[in-house]
Amino acid sequence: MNRLFGSGPKQPKPTLDSASANLEKRIGELDVQIQAKNIRLREHHEATKRMRGPALQRRREEALRVLASRKRLEEQRSRLEQQLEGMQNAQSMQDNLQGTMATVEAMRTANKTLRKQFGKIDLDRIERVQDEMRDLQALGDEINETLSMGYEIPGGEPDEAELDEELAALGDELYGDSMLEFEGGAADAEKLPDFLQEDASLNEPATTTTKVQEVAR
Repeated sequence: MNRLFGSGPKQPKPTLDSASANLEKRIGELDVQIQAKNIRLREHHEATKRMRGPALQRRREEALRVLASRKRLEEQRSRLEQQLEGMQNAQSMQDNLQGTMATVEAMRTANKTLRKQFGKIDLDRIERVQDEMRDLQALGDEINETLSMGYEIPGGEPDEAELDEELAALGDELYGDSMLEFEGGAADAEKLPDFLQEDASLNEPATTTTKVQEVAR
């Protein structure tokens, strides 16, 4: 038959997600049926309060059948719920495994990249660069030390005793000149130079003004 008409389309393999969805759907349907049984039991219970005799007995038997049916539905729901819990655990384990595999794959990729990068590093070249840097630093220190050296004074350092004598003589000389300038300034304080002497006629403005007024009269 398959050679004549070919095989039917392949059905996709069930997954944990699809199986869990089917179980949840069936549990929901059972919940609706159980709720309907509860409503029937409540009706029977209310009816038995008003009945007597054979009618009450029939109602009680009907209530017992509904109760037994509800119990079977609850047992079925319990089994499905256990299956769903097991599938959820399996789904959780699968998710954790996939996460672990992804982590391992990422670590392998990173390790491969690091090996390539470290393979490009030449340790001998790094050591040579460090040696050159140390040599340059030592050369810079020598240059700074040379530039910071002082210059020697020709003839050597002067004697401190000679400096003290020269400073004392210089002090006497400065002191003598300042005294002469002070005495000469005191004596000539009242005598002004010729170019600073005021004209006597400039000191008589009032007299000249009086003469002009007399002529005008």
